[in-house]
Amino acid sequence: MTIEKLERTSRIDEDRIQKLKELFPEAFADGKINFSILMQEINGLDESIIEEFEEESYGLQWVGKAQARKLAFLSPQGTLKFIEGQGVSENETRNFLIEGDSLEVLRILKESYKGRIKMIYIDPPYNTGSDFIYNDDFREPVMKYLQMTGQADDGGLLTSNPKSSGRFHANWLNMIYPRLRLAREFLRKDGVIVIHIDENEEFNLELVMNEIYGEENRLGKIIWDKRNPKGDSAGIAYQHESILVYAKDKSYLLSKYEVVRPKANAEKILKKASELYSKIGKKHLPDDLVQIVKKYEIPMEILKKYEQTFDLEKINNEFKDWINSQDYLSGGEAAYNNIDSNGDVYRPVSMAWPNKKKAPEEYFIPLIHPITNKPCPVPSRGWRNPPETMKKLLEEGKILFGPDETTIPNRKYLLKENMHENIPSVIRYGASDDAFFDKIGIKFDNPKPYRFSAEIISYFTEGNDIVLDFFAGSGTTGHAVLEANRKDKGNRSFILIQLPEKLEDGNGTIFDIARTRLIKSIELMNQEDKNENKFDRGFAVYKLDKSNLIKWNNYEGERIEELETTLNIFTHSHFTDGWTEKNVVIELMLLQGFPLDSQIKQTSCEQNIIWVIKHDIVPFNLIICLDNKVRKLTVDYLISNHRDDLFICIDDALSNQDKIYLSESMKVKTI
Repeated sequence: MTIEKLERTSRIDEDRIQKLKELFPEAFADGKINFSILMQEINGLDESIIEEFEEESYGLQWVGKAQARKLAFLSPQGTLKFIEGQGVSENETRNFLIEGDSLEVLRILKESYKGRIKMIYIDPPYNTGSDFIYNDDFREPVMKYLQMTGQADDGGLLTSNPKSSGRFHANWLNMIYPRLRLAREFLRKDGVIVIHIDENEEFNLELVMNEIYGEENRLGKIIWDKRNPKGDSAGIAYQHESILVYAKDKSYLLSKYEVVRPKANAEKILKKASELYSKIGKKHLPDDLVQIVKKYEIPMEILKKYEQTFDLEKINNEFKDWINSQDYLSGGEAAYNNIDSNGDVYRPVSMAWPNKKKAPEEYFIPLIHPITNKPCPVPSRGWRNPPETMKKLLEEGKILFGPDETTIPNRKYLLKENMHENIPSVIRYGASDDAFFDKIGIKFDNPKPYRFSAEIISYFTEGNDIVLDFFAGSGTTGHAVLEANRKDKGNRSFILIQLPEKLEDGNGTIFDIARTRLIKSIELMNQEDKNENKFDRGFAVYKLDKSNLIKWNNYEGERIEELETTLNIFTHSHFTDGWTEKNVVIELMLLQGFPLDSQIKQTSCEQNIIWVIKHDIVPFNLIICLDNKVRKLTVDYLISNHRDDLFICIDDALSNQDKIYLSESMKVKTI
């Protein structure tokens, strides 16, 4: 094992650089990359082609891009502190609401959630000219955040971006680029990122996404038709938003899952078919007559003589009439307008060879009509399926013949076997959440409808998947995750990050709205479900703040007295004013890659307080002792009970002999 001083890395993507070194050691010398050699190794390019490539290449360029690229992987300067009593069931939940600058918070969470997020779902500022955007900084991201939130001298982390600005698009791109670049590291190999955007930056965002995620990983674009054109448009009145969808690794994703959604009205269609099928052999009034009876309140007894004995033909006629009257059905759903003798709903589908080229010879074997015993016509380019499949379909009763042998047979597609469909490129949803916000007593302009967001989330997630939103706004994504779980009995969890942007009326922040909205949404759900739902309907609140460790809080001022005070504090303590053991433990836990929902237990061991942190995704336990002296009996206990784990303590709390003794059984890091 090893003994190390706890140090902050200069970058949080050193693992990527190390992988590059392992793959292309020839391209590294004196700690630097020789890009010409690297390109030759990758592409086999000669020098003349390299020079041409460096001068001209396809892509989106803007002022500040190089700096934005660097911002993504700077080492975090701050930490997250648990805010007790601000959440719901906060000690038993996997859901988290975090107050802070999204870029800095993402840096802090990177080690703990790298490769763990199934879906990133964001609705960033659209750059309309009136939006505020983030004013990021290389040097002191946490200090700028503290200034913005009134915890330090006045400053600002948000800035206006009027269209008259000479760098209108560049400012927005400099804000979004590092966040998207860093966010990619969070996705699982089968993960997806889904981004809402309007016409102001849609084109630029697509180019940025193609660069960061790869055009080959583009799953597509959904047009969300809001059914209501903008009333203040100076040109074309847009009534839609775009939703860009990219995969971390498209080929891997599609090898594991079909990107489909449940047919929206399939259950309703099956229910209606079941009602009609139950009428077979019984006397009933036709449906259209029943509607008239209800409309005009005619006594049913008067119409008894008009009752009919229903057979399969009659229920199919009524079923088709009902399908045609449902104007909300899509074309794909409406095609399932037949009921067979088993009561199953089906649609006929052509079995013709789909390509322009002619099928192989064995695909031309004719089917024999079951009544006339004569061969039926074969499609001009042959059957879609080989003879073995055609035989199986015949045996399963899934081939539809015409009244005689003159009709080309079709395949019978059963609705119950095709309850999902491709996600369409246009989704129409015009409802709003105004009534919901009135009900919970919160004012917020233009929130996304949470049921619409829940539907989008359900397309790409299931089970215990984690959803991340680092532009959380009013908390729609968190609410939508809870709603999606409610609908399909899933156990998804969420991580929401939101800056405490002040509201226009000065009464609170957007973060406050998100927190209140989640609390009230959970209360309403529990009331409506009569507290019978056992799913995770809680969340814990964390807040971005300065590090608890003095060694990482750099002094940026110019006054010698303040510097001397800082140095004096350092000689007496390792921690900043107001530190608590719990917050130091959380900071160290995140630095070592333990997620926020890790199990944290405090225990006493021979006059020492030790903290034990466990999580099922981390192959070792983290043991922390912040006492000024680690006792010999504690050292013996650690060696006996925590072999191969990681132990962190204050440097001078251990003798050199005990450090060596401990390091023979476990990894040791000192503060």
